[in-house]
Order: sequence, then C-alpha cells, then structure tokens
Amino acid sequence: MGKKVIFGFDYTNNEYMKLSLYLVVGGSAALLEWGLFYLFFKGLSSMLIFSLQTETILAATTMAFASSTLYHYILCNIFVFESGSRHQRGAELSLVFIVSTIGLCWNLLLMYFFTSPAFFGLNPMVSKIIASAIVTVWNYLSRKRWIFK
Repeated sequence: MGKKVIFGFDYTNNEYMKLSLYLVVGGSAALLEWGLFYLFFKGLSSMLIFSLQTETILAATTMAFASSTLYHYILCNIFVFESGSRHQRGAELSLVFIVSTIGLCWNLLLMYFFTSPAFFGLNPMVSKIIASAIVTVWNYLSRKRWIFK
C-alpha cells in the first residue's frame, strides 16, 4: 500500500482523516456539479434543445454528474483511496463506473421526484443539492466497501 501524506502528515491508516478528505473532495465535487448543472441547465434552456423542462433538467443532471464523477475519482485516488489495492485497475475502473451509474440513476430519479409538480415541485437547484447529499452517502459507502481499501 502506498503512503498517503499531506503537509508531512502520514494518514495512510487514519480512517478519520480519509473520511475528512473524502468529504472535502466530495464537497468540492458537489460544488463543481452544482455549478455545471446550473450552466448546463441555463445553456440547454436557452438553446431550446429540449421541448420540456424535465428533459432539460435530466440532461443537465447527467452531464454535470458525469463531469464531477471524473473529477471526484481522480482526486479520491490521490488523497483518499488506494487505487489498485483491492482489484486490478481495469476491474476497479469498471466497478467505479457501475457504482457511478447507480449513483446517476439515483440522482436522476431523485431529481425527477423533487422537481416534478406531481410530486414535490421543488426548485431545480434545491433539488440538486438534496439529491447530491443523498447520493454522496451511497457513493462513499459503496466505494469503501466494494472498490477501494
């Protein structure tokens, strides 16, 4: 296992530090996702690519989620998890994509329910923040349990 060191502090076996860094990385990924969601939503809305607001919301959610997942994966491999420690890298990458896809499905489902007038009818940005918080729990637990050490 490679050492995890930040500012001269070795936190390789310090689970509290790893969880803290996961939350920092996840928080920055969430901010990136929310910002991208806003930009994609406004951009797609102004270009009239989709005829329904729900389609625009789901497309913007998908693009923002995919971008922030890549960012999150790279930073977590640097600061939190030991890449290649439990699975060979190809299998690890496949598992990350599976977990991320499940997370995206949760994200899309939650966005649909939160924004749909037939259900909660919440503001898209408020819905995005709530959905992100719920999906973060899934992401951390699944990565910790099944993918990385």
